[in-house]
Amino acid sequence: MSWKPPEEDDPMEVVGVLLPEGDLDETAAVIVEEFVRAGYDDETLMELFRNPFYQATHWIYRARGEAYVRGLIERTRRQWSHPGVEGGHAEGV
Repeated sequence: MSWKPPEEDDPMEVVGVLLPEGDLDETAAVIVEEFVRAGYDDETLMELFRNPFYQATHWIYRARGEAYVRGLIERTRRQWSHPGVEGGHAEGV
C-alpha cells in the first residue's frame, strides 16, 4: 500500500487542540503519560514541549515552564517504571 498525504478535509487526520476550559495540568499529565508509555526518552519528550511546531505541548511549556514539564516527566516515568526495566524497555535489549 502506498502512502499519500491526507486530503485537506480528511476526517481521519489526527489533530490535537487545547480547549480553553480544559484543565491544563490534567492535559499535560495525559500527554506525558502517553509518550512515556510509548517509549519516548526524556529529551525527545522535552523537545515536543520546547518546539513551537507542537502547539499544545508548547503552550503548556510556555504556561508552566521547563521545571514543571521535567518534574511531570520524572513523576510519570516513576509511576510507569518496573523493576528490571530501564526507560520502559527491558535491560540489555
